[in-house]
Amino acid sequence: MILRPLGAGEMPALRALHDASFAALGAAYDDAVKAAHAALVAEAAYAEEVARCDLWVAEGRDDRLLASAGWCAEGGRCRIRKVFVHPDAARQGLATRLVRAAEARSGLARFTLRAYLDAVPLYERLGYRAVEPARMALPGGLSMPVLMMERP
Repeated sequence: MILRPLGAGEMPALRALHDASFAALGAAYDDAVKAAHAALVAEAAYAEEVARCDLWVAEGRDDRLLASAGWCAEGGRCRIRKVFVHPDAARQGLATRLVRAAEARSGLARFTLRAYLDAVPLYERLGYRAVEPARMALPGGLSMPVLMMERP
């Protein structure tokens, strides 16, 4: 397993990873939300957002992207972004390793994130606490519940 920055030209593979990861989530999100999330990931603005982050990936032995996580600075804090793990690589500690690496690369001391509901237990284990529930806008006028979290 290699942790490395996202390479040039890897956006299609990253989109496939994010789609597979989100599609595999549990009952917190229905099929309509999952389809809208896939539409979001396909938008050009999604690639632009990824480009603004310091995004790293976990690459498997077969050169396949298995997980991602990054960060960007927001108001003097590090915002953890784009944490996704392919279902084939779930429960192997990849999200933890990538989040901790992003925190360390940021050089900042305060961290925030927007958690998908299925990921809240992971972030709680990493020391994050709930700040407030929120909604994330999706294409087609849909939105999905998320939880804003922080780690001082």
